[in-house]
Amino acid sequence: MSSREHILSRAKANKPDLLELPNLDLNVFTDGRDLIKEFKTKIEVVGGNVVDVVTKENVISQVSSLFPNTKVNFSTLEGTQDFNTVSLEALNKPHELEDLDIMILESNIGVAENGALWLSDNQIPIRVLPFITKHLVLVLNKENIVPFMHQAYQKLSSNATDFGVFISGPSKTADIEQSLVIGAQGALSLTVFIY
Repeated sequence: MSSREHILSRAKANKPDLLELPNLDLNVFTDGRDLIKEFKTKIEVVGGNVVDVVTKENVISQVSSLFPNTKVNFSTLEGTQDFNTVSLEALNKPHELEDLDIMILESNIGVAENGALWLSDNQIPIRVLPFITKHLVLVLNKENIVPFMHQAYQKLSSNATDFGVFISGPSKTADIEQSLVIGAQGALSLTVFIY
């Protein structure tokens, strides 16, 4: 047995029992706020942009005007194959996407309290895509905005997935000389289209 296998087997053998999530009365968190307005505000506070669209079909034309002169683009939205300039099936390794300019994904949960959007394996063809792209565009139906993380986790409890991530704003850090740097470890920008 290699040292790697030994370490993994020991970790697996010493795995703690799963704890049940606490049973909370989510009605306690109902406060009548305007979820869409709150969601938009929180996205803008964390450095993202919000665009209202009537339908998902308007997203590509608006993305093209917001980000002209891009060369490497990919969208998972239905009917957007003409927008795509790269084939994910032809990739040998995800590192080949290091020049990805725009990635468009659809989210099915938005959280008003922090402007976070949920992405899971079902929505991300390759896990690295939201983090390697220069400009991340997320599309969300306004009906899928919940007030707090509590409601988001309640919705997630019925979805079995191997991977998922909440994304809130573009990548940023203030560790470098205490100056805010946008796009340090991920996307330079986040634009959320709400329909």
